[in-house]
Amino acid sequence: MIIWIDGANGVGKSCVAEELAKVFKNENAEYIESDLYWMKWMGENPVKTLAGMFPYHNKYFLKEFRNELEVQIHLEKMLIVSMSLVDKLCKAELLDYFEARQIPMMHVILEASKDIIKLRIKNDDIRNQEVQRQQMEKVGWQVEYLNKNYLEAIRVSTENKNIEEIVDEIKNSIEKMS
Repeated sequence: MIIWIDGANGVGKSCVAEELAKVFKNENAEYIESDLYWMKWMGENPVKTLAGMFPYHNKYFLKEFRNELEVQIHLEKMLIVSMSLVDKLCKAELLDYFEARQIPMMHVILEASKDIIKLRIKNDDIRNQEVQRQQMEKVGWQVEYLNKNYLEAIRVSTENKNIEEIVDEIKNSIEKMS
């Protein structure tokens, strides 16, 4: 099973996915942070990086990332993948691909107002100022893309909730699906 934790930059995907993996550790859950794969892949494939400067725009990365997910699926792991699926290429290369192979999936989009997301990005001491600026510029179109293109996804608001409440809401949805 693949559980996609999706949302705009800064909404809290990584934190939620990491906590969710802890909750499901007894079910062989594996947390996969797409940004870490992207950083490694960029270093190993500088020329292919030019085909798309962000993971969601790069067909070469998406295919290799998909291959890595397939390896994990064959190991019978529950994959909890943190990734912004904000491009039609993501849908084709990841969601549609695994759906065609009848891999059980759950697509969860974390939501918050654009202002809240931007405030989270600004207050995140891990991101440097340039990364903060770049990510804040993307929030608006990413939220709009997710709202327009993934009507069937499970929506979970992250506003006025702590991480445990968000994870419990997703956990309940997973249990209902099983």
